[in-house]
Amino acid sequence: MTFHLSSTFAIAFVLALVRASAWVMICPPFSSKGIPAMAKIGIALGIAFDAAGQLQHDPMPTSDAQIVTQLVVQVGVGFLLGFVVSLFVSAIAAAGSLADLFSGLNLPPSIDPLSQQQEPLFGQFYNLITTALLFTTGAVLVIVQGFIHSFSAIGTTFPPTTLGSVTNVLIGDVTTFFAAAVEIAAPIIVVLFAAQVVLALVAKATPQMNVFVFGFPLQILLALAAVGMALVALPAGVTNLVGRATTQLFGA
Repeated sequence: MTFHLSSTFAIAFVLALVRASAWVMICPPFSSKGIPAMAKIGIALGIAFDAAGQLQHDPMPTSDAQIVTQLVVQVGVGFLLGFVVSLFVSAIAAAGSLADLFSGLNLPPSIDPLSQQQEPLFGQFYNLITTALLFTTGAVLVIVQGFIHSFSAIGTTFPPTTLGSVTNVLIGDVTTFFAAAVEIAAPIIVVLFAAQVVLALVAKATPQMNVFVFGFPLQILLALAAVGMALVALPAGVTNLVGRATTQLFGA
């Protein structure tokens, strides 16, 4: 990549920096409260500097009105790209919340140290595991490369004709979010449902037995064991979801 210090490069750098800043604010794992603000600024600056080398050869806005319009467009595109990735990645945390709902381990929600929001116990656990897997599997590099590719795919413009297709993509992404959450939590839910059926049959066969005495501890034990076994499939799930997210909008 080559660049020349000129007014065109300066405008391209500012536009890229605005898009990158909006993207970092919402895209996981960079949006995490655990990442210092200076690190987020450094990530946005690095991405913008790399992207400006590509954008400087494209037509740049010349008037003040065009520059302001392009700045607003870059904010919208950055938030849109970050939202798509966040939607796919948060499906794993949603799966943990579903597992918590069916496990019977319904402790009061506590503050998640990463998102700074109240989440169930398994939801927090899955969120921590997902954040770690984003770095260990290299998925974070795929996310960054996909975002950088958006600059060459659409440049600094966002044609109004693409709004309809983007709307359809977002609707499909929401559907995929719920489907992925249920799919990831399905093995745990099936095991817990089978345990409920077995306990119901035992209670029916021997009415004198107090099933509730050992039913709840058994269900919690099965939930912990099922979650432990389901963790084996999470790396592949994270890679698959990140890959789908980065190719949804602009073929990144």
